[in-house]
Amino acid sequence: MDQRKTPVLDAIAQYRRGGNYTFALPGHRLGLNVDDRTAAVLSRSTFEADVIMAKQSVSDAEELLAEAVGARQAIFTTCGSSISIHTAMLTVTGPGKKILVDRNVHKSVVASLILAGADPVWLRPRWDQQRQIAHPATAHDVEQALDHHPDVSAVLMITPTEYGTGADTHGIARICHARDTPLLVDEAWGAHFPFHPTLPTAAIHAGADLAVQSLHKADGGLCQASLILLGGDLVDPVDLRLRLDLITTTSPSALLYGSIDGFRHRMAAEGHQLLEEALQRTNKVRTRLTKIPQIDVMNESIIGHDGVAEWDPMKLSIDVSALGITGYQAKDWLQSQHHLTAQLGDARRVVFSLTYTDDTTALNRLTDAIEALAADPPTNDTPAPDIPELEQLNLEQAMNPRQAYFATTEQTSDPTGRISAEMISPYPPGVPAILPGERFNEPVVEYLRAGLAAGMTLPDAADPTLKTFRVVRQ
Repeated sequence: MDQRKTPVLDAIAQYRRGGNYTFALPGHRLGLNVDDRTAAVLSRSTFEADVIMAKQSVSDAEELLAEAVGARQAIFTTCGSSISIHTAMLTVTGPGKKILVDRNVHKSVVASLILAGADPVWLRPRWDQQRQIAHPATAHDVEQALDHHPDVSAVLMITPTEYGTGADTHGIARICHARDTPLLVDEAWGAHFPFHPTLPTAAIHAGADLAVQSLHKADGGLCQASLILLGGDLVDPVDLRLRLDLITTTSPSALLYGSIDGFRHRMAAEGHQLLEEALQRTNKVRTRLTKIPQIDVMNESIIGHDGVAEWDPMKLSIDVSALGITGYQAKDWLQSQHHLTAQLGDARRVVFSLTYTDDTTALNRLTDAIEALAADPPTNDTPAPDIPELEQLNLEQAMNPRQAYFATTEQTSDPTGRISAEMISPYPPGVPAILPGERFNEPVVEYLRAGLAAGMTLPDAADPTLKTFRVVRQ
């Protein structure tokens, strides 16, 4: 196929040149009567590109992208990777079925369990006590879980993690396929992985049957632009599209489709060069930061640590705890003092998502700011929460997530021993610390309350103050 083509972008341009006028949607009439304030902020050309008829060209663009990344099929979605995850899970599991699920998953996976009515078998991540972060489960962990639960309908992994550590997708895929069990991979940060060999192995190349990617996270797509990549023959592509049709919008945005089309076009033409230059700039940043005392910069030495088979060098993870501050404070300080937004702050570290768009000027600005932070850190006005060992956060799944979510509920100030009816997800990365059907224990309650006091963001708690928690009524 000719990777120079851009079917969606061409369809938008052709419609605009054709002198067309629509009496159908969208009602803004390609921005004809958009007010000046809206046009000044959003740009009138945004509305002019909102050509819904362009969706007729999406199938051609999907074929081009599938060829470019080596997938059997590619499916564009426009409601974010949450809808892609819902689609994938509804395709491979359903009411009363078991699914082996990485417990380090994004909250969208838990929402999918609720929608599907499936029973999760939790695959516990590997706990790095030294760094106090979770790494992916190993292939052996997956094999043991499948031996104990041979009736699972599918396996879902998230890799790489928010911190850039990646699972042994090759090994896990071989184990799954030996049992004719499809492997789903939430690869939200990896749409660019197929275009450079130094980056983690693209899940679809490693044997994943379905891979979900977010185009807005580290690539050139607009927010809510997402991909589902299909590999192998364990998942029916017709079923996949039927499930998507069930839950997605019937009025998809041509802007999102066009941004996916444009991303593929650019990666096919110059992706390797762009990423090579970005990796060189990133290496220089990491080398410079490594010279700063009292901060610890994650690097390739993490590979080979328990559960870590690969590492994403475009994730810049910096432990600032030796400065006597939390990652929450560092993140806030960088924003308030230097107008720099980090991807993630946690109890110990701050994480930056670097992309091929970040030029030398931007990266020097970031490095200068971190040097200034290390030289004169802010006063520690909020103590870091004690992070319990992972085993203390391995909660009992006492009820099916769907049943707990729709049960009769109540709020209680002391949830210990009670079954949760809500999901509470420190964000980012949006991994639930407690989810519907799990039984609260004292460590998770203390961790969440201390984390909130230290600056943790908890956008989905029923009571944002955490004075009470939503539980199944006894």
